[in-house]
Amino acid sequence: MHSDRKWLHFAISQVVFNALKYSRQEEHDSITFNIIEKESEIFLRITDQGIGIVPHDVKRVFDPFFTGENGRVKQESTGMGLYLVKEIVNRLGHVVTIQSTVSEGTTVEFLFKTNILHER
Repeated sequence: MHSDRKWLHFAISQVVFNALKYSRQEEHDSITFNIIEKESEIFLRITDQGIGIVPHDVKRVFDPFFTGENGRVKQESTGMGLYLVKEIVNRLGHVVTIQSTVSEGTTVEFLFKTNILHER
């Protein structure tokens, strides 16, 4: 798979930083990476066992400056991280989605269509 290494690194790192920032910090918490390849698509799923996102905030997490309930608790939140992730991924021609359950965790999924992958 080829794409813009620098910008994908930024996007994936931002998701991992969020997973760490919003972890419950319990002994057996983990972050799981799954790569699934199906015909002309590659999925990268990053799943954490963190505090999760309340349902009414999930649909807005990619909006600029949106911090949501959990973001307001964490003072270092700017509301720009996931917005930048979405912008980068969209501009590269990929897709990013998020699913979350409060007190169980969050899954961020990147979808890379192999017919539009390119090297930069």
